[in-house]
Amino acid sequence: MKFRFQYIYTAFILSFVILTVLAVMFYQRLMNAQRYSNEVEHTYEKLYILERVDGTLKDIIGSERGFILTRDSSMLEPLITRGSHIHTLIDSLRSLTLDNNKQQININNLKRIVSERLSQIRTNVNKAALKQRSNLDLRMLQSKVLMNDYNDVLRKIESEERSLLLFRNIQKDSSQQLTPKLLYAIFVFATIIFILSFLFINKEMRKRLTFQQALQKQVGELNRANAELEQLTHTHSHHLQEPLRKIQTFTTRLLTKHSSTLTDEMRVMLDKINTTAEHMHGLTADMAMYSNLITNKEALQDADLNYVLFKVAEHVDARLTMQHASLSVINSLPIIKGIPAQLVILFEQLIDNSLKFARRDVPPLITVRFEETVGKSISDKLFSVFGGTLYYKISVTDNGMGFSNEFAERIFGIFEKLESPQRESKGIGLAMVQRIMINHGGNVSASGSVGNGAVFYLYFPVHNR
Repeated sequence: MKFRFQYIYTAFILSFVILTVLAVMFYQRLMNAQRYSNEVEHTYEKLYILERVDGTLKDIIGSERGFILTRDSSMLEPLITRGSHIHTLIDSLRSLTLDNNKQQININNLKRIVSERLSQIRTNVNKAALKQRSNLDLRMLQSKVLMNDYNDVLRKIESEERSLLLFRNIQKDSSQQLTPKLLYAIFVFATIIFILSFLFINKEMRKRLTFQQALQKQVGELNRANAELEQLTHTHSHHLQEPLRKIQTFTTRLLTKHSSTLTDEMRVMLDKINTTAEHMHGLTADMAMYSNLITNKEALQDADLNYVLFKVAEHVDARLTMQHASLSVINSLPIIKGIPAQLVILFEQLIDNSLKFARRDVPPLITVRFEETVGKSISDKLFSVFGGTLYYKISVTDNGMGFSNEFAERIFGIFEKLESPQRESKGIGLAMVQRIMINHGGNVSASGSVGNGAVFYLYFPVHNR
C-alpha cells in the first residue's frame, strides 16, 4: 500500500511538472502572439492616422482653391474647423513612433512642412479676400514645391510603416501556427491525467454523493421551515390590521361622541392610543409589503426609470409642495430589467426618507442622477455581490439631516432608526429598498455627513450587453 501511494505521488508530481512546463511554453507563445498582434494593430493605427493627416490637408487645400476661385466664405469651413486638428493628428502619430528614431525625424519634417503649407494657405486666403493677386504665380509655385516635399516625406513614413507591418505579420503568423500545436499537446496530456485522476477519485465521489444527498434533505427541510416562517409573518401582519382598525374606530367614536364628557387627560390618552394604533397599522401594512417582497415571484421586464420616477413624482407631489421641496433629475435615466411596481415603491421610500429627515427651515432638495459603472470599482464590502459586471448607478442625493458613515450599513436593517424621537419613522423603508434591489440582482449603499445630507447609490445590473 505504501509503495502504491509513493507511485501515485511520484506520478502526480511528474505530471504536474510536465503540465507546468507545457503551460509556461503555451503562455509564452500566447503572449508573443498577443504582442505581435498588438504590434500589427499599432502599425495599422499609425497608417490610419497618416491617412487622416493626408486627407485633412487635402480638404484644407481644396477649401483654399475653392475660396480663391469663388470667394465664398463657406468654402473655408475645412480650414477653420480642421486647421488646428491636423497638428493634433501629427502629434498623435509622433507619440506612436517614439520607439523609431527614423520615423521621429520624418514626422518632425512632416509637421514643419504642414505648418509652412498652412501658413501659405492662410496668406493666400487673406490676399484672395482682399482681391490681391500680386505674386500669385510665385505663391502657387512655392506651394507646389512644399507639396512635393510633403509627398516625399509622406511616402517615406508610409514605406517604413508598411515594411514594419510586413515583418510583424510574418512574426504573428508564425506564432499563430505554433500555438495551436502546443495547445493540442497540452490538451492530450491533460486528458490522460484527468482520466487517471477520475479512476482514483471515483470511489471518494461515491461517498461524497451519499453525503450530498443527506445535505440536500436538510436544505429542503430548511427551505420548508423558511416558507412556513414567511407565511406566518405574512398572516400575522394581515390579521393584526383588523383589531388595530377597530381600536382606531372606537377611540375616534369616543373622541367625537363623548367629547363633552371627556377630561383633557382622557382626551390626550385617547389621542395617544389612536396615534399608536395608526402607527402600528402602518407598521403591519409595511411588514406585509416587506413579506410580499421577500416572496416575490414576478418576472423582470423592461422598465423605464424615467416613467417610474414620473409616476412617483405624481404620488408625492402634494407632500413636495407642502414642504416646499424640489425633485430634479440631472440626466435621463436608463431602461432596466425590473419590476415596475417594486421600482415605484423603491423611489417612493427614498423620497419619503429625504422628506422625513429634512432639516428644519431648509427647503428639501432631492436630485437624481445616472451613470454606468463596473462592479470592481464599487466598495470592497460589496465586491462579492458585484464582481466585474457592468451596472447602472442611480444616485439619489438630498440636503437633509444626513448621518454618520459609521451607520451606513446599519440603516438598511429592519426597525433600525437613527433619527431623533421627534421624527416619525417605522424603520422599515430602507430595508424595503434593499430588498427590492436584491430582487433586481443589484444592491444599495449609502454615504452621508451629519447636517449635510445623504446620498443613496442604487446599482442595477446591465442585461444583454
